[in-house]
Amino acid sequence: MRVTEVFLSLQGEGARAGEASVFVRLSGCTAQYACATAGIVCDTEFESGRDLTLDALLAEVRALAGPVRWIVWTGGEPTDQLTAEIVTAFRAAGFSQQIETSGVRPVPAGLDWITVSPKVAEHILARHFPLREDGFHVDELKYVRHAGQAIPEPRLLARVRNLSPHADGDHLNRENVRHCIALVLAHPAWRLSVQQHKTWNVR
Repeated sequence: MRVTEVFLSLQGEGARAGEASVFVRLSGCTAQYACATAGIVCDTEFESGRDLTLDALLAEVRALAGPVRWIVWTGGEPTDQLTAEIVTAFRAAGFSQQIETSGVRPVPAGLDWITVSPKVAEHILARHFPLREDGFHVDELKYVRHAGQAIPEPRLLARVRNLSPHADGDHLNRENVRHCIALVLAHPAWRLSVQQHKTWNVR
């Protein structure tokens, strides 16, 4: 698989914010057009990378992780490359696994926490994420919002529903933050999710 970077840090947003994790950023993204159409500017570099075998990646993650037991599969779009075989191998090595995906395709089985930041239509998401035995389609939804955008109306059921203010690169956009706060106050089933790693000055 082609990997842009592997690093140890804190999860900076969403329900797992503040938890130590090893991030595996996979190269490539089939959701680029959808993001551009939605006016979302990606602040992630995912075009470069190096080719690693599964065994080599597992060895690198083990060496870096120490006592940390969470992996975050991210990108780019991780489902471009992530397979059930990879997920199974890391589970066998004792890791819990989160994926951060745009929802452009289904995710492999065996993941412990599924975060979807939708970049495709709701009917496509419903097809890609069928209802689970626990009564949810996914664990976490995260919708990026600019000032003036309305509250989302998702078809997916999630344990946690987040509104994330669109940032200006590494800086919070205060107008977008204020707008998302107002939305959450009016719709308390939602949570505010700011990219806290940017204020913590960590990757």
